Amino acid sequence: MQNITDNELLDFLDGNGDERDRARIEKSISSDLTVKKRLEELRLVHQFLQGNTLSSPSKNFTQRVMSNLHARPASSLLSPKNGLILLAGLLIASLLALTLTSSGAFDQWHGFLPFDSSPLKNKWVTLPSSVPFDIKVFVKVVVLINAALALLLLDRTILRPYFQRRKFS
Repeated sequence: MQNITDNELLDFLDGNGDERDRARIEKSISSDLTVKKRLEELRLVHQFLQGNTLSSPSKNFTQRVMSNLHARPASSLLSPKNGLILLAGLLIASLLALTLTSSGAFDQWHGFLPFDSSPLKNKWVTLPSSVPFDIKVFVKVVVLINAALALLLLDRTILRPYFQRRKFS
């Protein structure tokens, strides 16, 4: 830019400034492509800002905010009571799955998943005829996912609210 500042361009858009400054800016716009591009950018911003009016808050806005500063935050959707019930259910399901796995209930449940009659099979997609599948590994993965969900639930519904209350006390 040829020593033309954004403030000068904004004054030009507003119609401010004397004739000599306006002539210098117009000459710079016609001769320098970067000044012209910057003027167009500022014109878009200028039009946007003129079209949007700032709304003012209500008269008692400050008093309402100040009176609610010491109010407790809104409770979350998961209450500690519901969280405990869900946590207990997750733990019971995990313990049952672990007990059945360790007692050998799933030892005989292994084999192959057949893909011979799969509708996905065509000349572009080749699938193996079967894939080995062990239900014991599957149950262990489900137990791990349950344990991760239980820890997340414990954090969200019990630990976090408890420590937030202690922080504000």
